[in-house]
Amino acid sequence: MADIIPSSAGPSLLIRTLTGDALVDFNLMKGDVVRHQFNPGYVVLSYLVSFVGCWTTLTLLHRRTSHRGYFNWYLLLAAAVSMGAVAIWAMHFIGNRAITMLDGQRELQIQYSAGYTGGSFFLPICVVSIAFYLLSLPEGVQIIRIAVVGILTGAAVCGMHYLGQGGIANYYVSYEWPYVLGSALIAVTAATVALGIFFYLKHTWTNNWWKRALCAALLAAAVSGMHWVATVGTSYRLRRQARKASGLGRQGTVIIVLCLAFGCCITLITFAVIGQRVKSRSAHQAQQVVLASVVFDPEGKLLVTPEGTLPSRKIAKTYLEETYDEIFDIDHSVFSWLYRASHHWPGVVDLIPRMKAHLRATQEGKSSIPWTDETTCPRTVLDGEEDQVDFGTTFKELFCVAASELAEATQEPLERLGVLFESIMFTGTIDRGQKKKGGSRGDNLSNAEHGQLHSSFGRGQLLFLVRQASRQDALRLQAGGFSFAALTNIVPSLAHSMEVSPNELSIQLHQIQRNLSSESMLAPGVHLACYVLRPKVHGRWDVLINRDNKNLLPSVHLTQSSLSSWQTDIVKELDNMTASECYLYLQDRRSHAESQEETFLAELDDAISSLAGQIDHPLFQEARFLARPFSIPCQTSGSPRNLQKATVMMFRVIADAHYSSPLNGRFEFGSSRLFRAQQHVYPRSPDHGAFARQVHLQFAGLAEAKMSTSLKSGQSSPIRLSSVSAASPTASSISQSEQQEPRSRESQATMADARSLSKKPTLGNKAHGFFGGIHVQREVSVDINEVQDHPKHGRDIELSPCGAHSEVSVAPADIDTFADELMMLMMEERRQQCAKRQSSS
Repeated sequence: MADIIPSSAGPSLLIRTLTGDALVDFNLMKGDVVRHQFNPGYVVLSYLVSFVGCWTTLTLLHRRTSHRGYFNWYLLLAAAVSMGAVAIWAMHFIGNRAITMLDGQRELQIQYSAGYTGGSFFLPICVVSIAFYLLSLPEGVQIIRIAVVGILTGAAVCGMHYLGQGGIANYYVSYEWPYVLGSALIAVTAATVALGIFFYLKHTWTNNWWKRALCAALLAAAVSGMHWVATVGTSYRLRRQARKASGLGRQGTVIIVLCLAFGCCITLITFAVIGQRVKSRSAHQAQQVVLASVVFDPEGKLLVTPEGTLPSRKIAKTYLEETYDEIFDIDHSVFSWLYRASHHWPGVVDLIPRMKAHLRATQEGKSSIPWTDETTCPRTVLDGEEDQVDFGTTFKELFCVAASELAEATQEPLERLGVLFESIMFTGTIDRGQKKKGGSRGDNLSNAEHGQLHSSFGRGQLLFLVRQASRQDALRLQAGGFSFAALTNIVPSLAHSMEVSPNELSIQLHQIQRNLSSESMLAPGVHLACYVLRPKVHGRWDVLINRDNKNLLPSVHLTQSSLSSWQTDIVKELDNMTASECYLYLQDRRSHAESQEETFLAELDDAISSLAGQIDHPLFQEARFLARPFSIPCQTSGSPRNLQKATVMMFRVIADAHYSSPLNGRFEFGSSRLFRAQQHVYPRSPDHGAFARQVHLQFAGLAEAKMSTSLKSGQSSPIRLSSVSAASPTASSISQSEQQEPRSRESQATMADARSLSKKPTLGNKAHGFFGGIHVQREVSVDINEVQDHPKHGRDIELSPCGAHSEVSVAPADIDTFADELMMLMMEERRQQCAKRQSSS
């Protein structure tokens, strides 16, 4: 039974209640203070409701990436509703439900008016929306902004509490100022600390779910602490008369609050499921061949998804090697094709729908997915028999389709997605228990050839499409739901998802960043360079390249803009001399040369010494000079359409296979095949058009591989392709070994495709490709037969139109670059040396 404290005289209210077996009467006067007590169960429930709302709020804010974009505005509104409606408003009314008046007398329990209750619902939502929006305006975490957000959040808690208290319909509410100030201080301080910790963890990408939960617990303590401190200092005085059940009832309030809390639980479960699916997908991708997008903003931060992973798409389960000794690495011919395709997406983008159609047709024709099955390769049915399609061709299609899907995911056109980085990273080297699986590639990084490792080092392979984003691009990506994070903050979580060493991943990403920020072409003028080849197994070759710019050789820039005739004559005198012989010759000639000639000789001498210092290895002394200068594309000045060429004089030498890969910190040995491909992809290269024609020749008819029954039965078609010879003397002598011919395998595959296509009626109207004609590689052989005299008409022949005609055009092949010419020259010299040794023996 509750105690009654009488006040001034006035009308009394008789309350008759049955307590046990006795009938008790209470005379209550207007303004009497009714003592109350608290229900512990509702006290605990109010905190749990606030905790769920705060956790949901922080989870939503964690996924917010910018103050722009519909996606981020949706997250902001959802976070504000979760914080204002659940963590604050719902907690308040559940907490007030714990207040029991007069031992639970139903007629005197707290009742609310609808107007104040509705206003108290929207007030915290509006205030925290402003607070969260202000926090997301600038980048980074600043103490002043965190303090402002904490003050606004605390004000939202206090404002909602006292506005909701004002909606009590059957009591006058009075407060004690010490408790008011104490509750406000608790709300502001705890909210500031909780949000400050959360946004610091978010900025550093270290806010795991349990850390967000701790921050949510502290933020809920701010809301609950303010409420209960203020409630302890609150007095409830009875109005003139008791109100009947009107306005928002106590049970209705509890039902609304529980529905809101249930909605927050559903949100948390949804995000938990999404996070678990992302982790599961990352674990699977660590064992597959995956294409990832690496984008750096102007501040050097890395583009990541809200889950803290790189945007990526699966290419294939694995690369199916045709032979036991074949390894898919950067020295593979398919990788060189992918590299060139990524530098000229416009030549590929219109074929991607046909590639998708061909892959779907191949999948529908098999009981299992062929390009993901480790035991089968894709086949197409043609003319009633199975025609084997090599997996390299299928892998090229899968790569282009994955790039297209990645462009759609990042809301970027394929042409601006980026270029393939000159390295393959092996993933799955470390399991999630941090247990080594056959050793980590990071432990063997000094012996690794920038991605040239056998797949036994890792269960998956990761290819990177890289680009540098402008500030406008970065803002657009952030508005689309992506974030940019500092490498030091994001590398640990990325490495964990990829199952690789954080140190290895950090080295790879920093290497990509340096490559994007450095100049990848020579400056205009005259250069002295050195071309060093090193043999590898299976007839492959490595070349000494710049570590940061893998398409550049060790070189020295001379002061001359070009070589005059008399300077060219001096250079010719050095032909086939070793570096040490050139040094002695220049020293001797400088002693009796004129001033102008002596200046050039001195500069050439210094350039040789500087180049020897760069390589810093006795190997350079054996290099022989090539008198013929090469013209190499270089940086352009003025109009971007002006393609300039630099003049490069060259030393060349073949190193022994046992020479270490990094001769020093500036240079390393890299794939000769990839280096030659890199010489074709400079801006405004004429080889882009030739490559596009080759691609269309190879892939334009893939979607029409399954022809109609008329073609299968051998019936005549409107257009029949006669035998066309696509071979040339050069092509016919190409060997699979690079020791015999430095041509890339892409050219060989293209010419082979041309010969095979010419023998089969597989091309319909659509199969002629983008250029609408018959593409012939290199040469066309035409058989000419002598026409005999006609007995009646003699040799006169009248030509008349047959009603149909076709045009034949020659698709230009790639122009040989200086790397191709040097490779052929050095291979020829090597064969001659071997022939001499055999003849002498």
